[in-house]
Amino acid sequence: MAGVLSALLGAGSDGQLIGLPVSYYQWADKYSAVEQYGADVGYFSSLGGGIFSPVAWQGRTIRAVVHSYDLYAATSTTLIGLDGYNATPAPQLLRINGTLFTLGAGSIAWATNVTGITFSPSPTNNINWTSHGLAVGDPVQFYCTGGMPSGITAFTIYFVQSVVSSSAFKIAATPGGAAISFTGSGSGTRYGYKNPITAYQVNGALAGNVFAAMLPRTATITVASPATVTATGHGLANGDRVQFTTSGALPTGILANTTYVVINAATDTFNLSATQGGAAIGTSGGQSGSHIVREVVSVTVI
Repeated sequence: MAGVLSALLGAGSDGQLIGLPVSYYQWADKYSAVEQYGADVGYFSSLGGGIFSPVAWQGRTIRAVVHSYDLYAATSTTLIGLDGYNATPAPQLLRINGTLFTLGAGSIAWATNVTGITFSPSPTNNINWTSHGLAVGDPVQFYCTGGMPSGITAFTIYFVQSVVSSSAFKIAATPGGAAISFTGSGSGTRYGYKNPITAYQVNGALAGNVFAAMLPRTATITVASPATVTATGHGLANGDRVQFTTSGALPTGILANTTYVVINAATDTFNLSATQGGAAIGTSGGQSGSHIVREVVSVTVI
């Protein structure tokens, strides 16, 4: 599984090529492995540092691309996270390395959660949330560690029925519905959730790793014309795309987080070109640190 994705966002070949981050989170044991790419800070707490800027797709925002692989069952799941709940347009397909997969709507995550909200029961029926920034119709969700007010269910999606002030609002069970009446103020730590992100995921069990890409690995680069990259058993073929990161400095002629094309691929070595069909790149100057090479995988959201 690769540590870099390129997402072609739009319909067919008319979309814009977007480079998602080199950094990613990976967790694995003998049963499963998970890699998360392109996560907006806050969507996955394990991916921080502001690496990924959310990407626009037909008026919505893509917050994450995630791939998980069950080594025990030899199945995998791929999803994208887009802002909004029941929002349109909804993506229909993912094209991964040239193969189309049908998307279906999955679970809801929340980009923002806060503590310290309070509930003012009937006859007020206000949710008190300082500087909530919400508008009528926005979805919200609540949880109290010690018990919910009667009439409000934990982790149920409600909708802002009316905005009382910048720090208070009423909720409804459905968009445009009547304000909910509740009793009690809840207990324990009170959480409020807003800014939903809907996961759209590939339906069904997928045999194997749909990305079919190499793991990130250590590489050495010669200072020569052409430059030779050595990465033991890399599995890359001519025409594949790669990017590099380094703990120090790459040689002049190769830039970090920049996509290059593999040419003259052998078992453990390859050369680089700036474009498909282009000439081999040469390097000069010095270099330092440890270099990492990762394959770039093509994902089209349709």
